[in-house]
Amino acid sequence: MRGATVYYLKILLAICMIHEMAGGLIRNTTDAAYKKYLSLKSLPFEDCGSLYKVNYLEIESCSTLPCSMARNAIIKVTVLFDDNGNGVTFLKHEVRWVFNYVKTQAAISPDPCDGDHGCIMSASDGKTYWANIFVNESLPVMRGSMLWESKDECNQNLICFEVPVLITL
Repeated sequence: MRGATVYYLKILLAICMIHEMAGGLIRNTTDAAYKKYLSLKSLPFEDCGSLYKVNYLEIESCSTLPCSMARNAIIKVTVLFDDNGNGVTFLKHEVRWVFNYVKTQAAISPDPCDGDHGCIMSASDGKTYWANIFVNESLPVMRGSMLWESKDECNQNLICFEVPVLITL
């Protein structure tokens, strides 16, 4: 009798292990599929050395490249990234406009993005943060790019992307 009980417990344990492995596989497959879906919905961008994978980028009122941005506008930028479970709670932005290889500092708010501003949040699929960029009226009316870097407290570059822009009147 004892031998039969041990045998059935081993079978039950094996079934539980198989179920757990399958559940993890399904969960990982679902997570990967969702991140792929997000990347397809994202505004296209060029990664310029991110430590963490940017899964999704949204720039308010921009659905095609180059992003048309009017002078004196305030534009919300939203980023969803995977922080590999590291619990990122602070981002310092270094954002520059690039026109004919000349870089000009952009005004960002809030900066830094931390727990005091509600701009960085945990999501089921990583972290999401938002910030507003001011399109200064002194920018030239022309094509260029927006180079966006987000760094941690130690000045380590966590996120970096570049997007073509068109500054308009």
